[in-house]
Amino acid sequence: MSQPLQTDFIEQHADLATAISLLDKWITLQIHDRHLPGLAIGIVHKGDLIWGSGYGMANIEQGVPITLDTRFRIASITKTFTAVAILQLRDAGKLRLDDPVSDYLSWFNLRYEGAPQITIRHLLTHTSGLPRDATTPHWTDNVFQSWDELVTTTQQRKPVIPPMEDFGYSNLGYSLLGGIVEAASGESWAGYIQQRILDPLGMTDTVVTPAGDEPNLATGYMKLDDQYVRQSAPFAATNGFSASASMASSVNDLVKYGRFHLGLLNGEVLSLHTLREMHTMHWLYKDWTGGYGLGVFVMRINEWIISGHSGGYKGYLTQFNMCREHQFGVIALTNSFGSNPHLFVERAYKLVLPEVLKITAPKTSEANPEWEKFLGTYTADWGDSEVIVRGGKLQVVSIQFIDEAPTVLEPTDQPNIFRLKDVGNPQENARFELDDSGKVTRLWTGGEYAVRKQS
Repeated sequence: MSQPLQTDFIEQHADLATAISLLDKWITLQIHDRHLPGLAIGIVHKGDLIWGSGYGMANIEQGVPITLDTRFRIASITKTFTAVAILQLRDAGKLRLDDPVSDYLSWFNLRYEGAPQITIRHLLTHTSGLPRDATTPHWTDNVFQSWDELVTTTQQRKPVIPPMEDFGYSNLGYSLLGGIVEAASGESWAGYIQQRILDPLGMTDTVVTPAGDEPNLATGYMKLDDQYVRQSAPFAATNGFSASASMASSVNDLVKYGRFHLGLLNGEVLSLHTLREMHTMHWLYKDWTGGYGLGVFVMRINEWIISGHSGGYKGYLTQFNMCREHQFGVIALTNSFGSNPHLFVERAYKLVLPEVLKITAPKTSEANPEWEKFLGTYTADWGDSEVIVRGGKLQVVSIQFIDEAPTVLEPTDQPNIFRLKDVGNPQENARFELDDSGKVTRLWTGGEYAVRKQS
């Protein structure tokens, strides 16, 4: 194991340091028991790498250890970069997400019989109905079609299902998005990613289209054979499929990318509004276990909403996941099949995030004595509510639906007007109406009122 990075933030909080120590020991055991070549992992909080470590070997034969600067093929995490490029071009007015693909790729005429045309949005959300991959077994034979070959063979194909009928992950679809980036920008896809995303973010160790001889590039390894030995995986350029799976990066460089996705760069590269749109679920799986945004998976770990992407390339499995609500993220990069990096990500969230939330939780505020006059029962045709103070906060509790979460009334600069902190009504105000004597008579919310019961 390489020397781990551990910041003062961890060392100054004993329970957090204990959680990190447990995570480190658990990872070490997993690497040993599962015969994994290596792993690089980093934990991000508020845009900074608060802890990270490399385990095992980047190259077993040469005895090269993994560090936080070791590069891995990040495979389908590449799709997030392609999605950012499409959204940049949309914001610049150079395309619209609901434009047909054929507006930018004139040769594209695939259409499910009787269904609407396939759009850019369909490609972004994996709801186009297109096949998953190429007409050749590139993941088996390690030979990817060129762009010209992709164009020729795609023209001979048909969508599997109509658009928006179901989620159908498609490397072909994201490769087409790379062509749309080129058509709308007038630049090569690789050049656009480098100049418009990597350079502004200072991601100097990330390679858009690796050649296989880059410094610090980990060797990928295949699954264990019957003698528990792993053979090295052959290198293959992704060629026409590069926009879906080509890139290589390190934990240290992906921390910079995580800072961007957490919305901590004041709208650089992508506006904060568009970034929020990207990480919002646009397709919900039919079993409600998760879904997909615009270039990112959206899922739950415990009660936390996590968004990001996985990557799978011959010899490499990777994960890049951010919890935007708590400005927390985990990056896990491995150089072998059978490594299941999501397992490391999930364990990091479950062990570490609760301790971070304890440290960063806002202190309980003191209730304003002036709120005493608002307390009591308010009645309306729809039922009665109770205005109370609990945990230093003014709250409204429905008597009929007492199991539901209370509505918190957040103070404004006007003493009788409060902002509702309520699911479904984040923009509404509550107003207490007073009579000439200063006695509270009504509670107004959403243009309606409830009358205060007099004791």
